[in-house]
Amino acid sequence: MSCTVCTLLPVGNGWIAECGKTQQGPYLSKGMAFRVAATEAQSLRRRGKDVQIAIKDETGEVSAAYCLCPNFKVPRRPAAD
Repeated sequence: MSCTVCTLLPVGNGWIAECGKTQQGPYLSKGMAFRVAATEAQSLRRRGKDVQIAIKDETGEVSAAYCLCPNFKVPRRPAAD
């Protein structure tokens, strides 16, 4: 199973939250962008996906990463009938 990466990207005076192919923002604060990315990551994790949250700096390098894969305990939704 591939890991979906939710990335916080600095743009101009703000931040974008990018999860897979979806971009949201820009947001005025890094904190708000992180909350958006974390909410999307938790939603994906509840559906059984492996997810990582990554924060990039102004040079495009990953400055921090949080794995929400096997060790992240989020209740999974029951399978739809």
